[in-house]
Amino acid sequence: MSRLPTFVGLAVVMLLTAGCGSIGGHGPVSAGTMRKLQARAISRDDFSRRLKGADSAIRHSLPERRITLPFDFRSNTPVIKAAGPQDQPLSMLLDTGAARMVLGASTATKLRIPTIKAGEAQAMMIGVVGNEAGLVGLISPLRVATWTLPAYPCFVRTHESFGDGIAYPSNILGFDLLSRYCTYLTLDYPKREATLAFNERFRPTESRSSSAPFRIKHDVPFIDLKAKGVKWSCIIDTGSFNGIEIDEAIAKKLGVQDQGKIVEGLMLVAVGGMVSSD
Repeated sequence: MSRLPTFVGLAVVMLLTAGCGSIGGHGPVSAGTMRKLQARAISRDDFSRRLKGADSAIRHSLPERRITLPFDFRSNTPVIKAAGPQDQPLSMLLDTGAARMVLGASTATKLRIPTIKAGEAQAMMIGVVGNEAGLVGLISPLRVATWTLPAYPCFVRTHESFGDGIAYPSNILGFDLLSRYCTYLTLDYPKREATLAFNERFRPTESRSSSAPFRIKHDVPFIDLKAKGVKWSCIIDTGSFNGIEIDEAIAKKLGVQDQGKIVEGLMLVAVGGMVSSD
């Protein structure tokens, strides 16, 4: 973990339906928020010193037993409760489609998160509707149920989306933390519980189950799907409210490109901006 992260390979597929209300906007955070972030900026060398040894400390203090995280549904996506410095509450979207942990600028200022000086390190977050420049930060500590991480790097967004109907938090628990330290992750949607295990293998208990291999690409999990003889690769993305989402090229191969219709009031909100069905 001594190497500084520089970008999010595939960041934050967050989708939202807004049944009514006006479309909001997307843009930089306020000048006041940026001043607060810059007031706590540290050098790249200082950041590296604070992060040194964090990986070993995290592995040494992994919970002996699996932990359970209750979650709420917001726009059909799971949101957990964590805690930051001084045990301040922290709502986070549990998003396997995000390659890194992300904090919104307002959250980072509230938790007094230090970020690397903008002139020394910046992060380019690649989203589904555009890119955003952000900052590299360090959350210390981070508590997830009974699991306490002494320090962990994150990206701090310097842009935000606003408007009616936006119900998800701007903070994201990405796949990097889970893939690095957990042996398995399960999401029980009927019970609204996520389970994180650390030192045990996954053993399915239900007879009515199926499994398929996944691979890590761009630091997020991918699985292969097949229909009508057409095979394609897709992200396993808990941060998307869509069951299955395909692009136009796959739609043409499946012969369904002309079967769609515009859904009024649909809005896509993600890193990089927001797009309405209009």
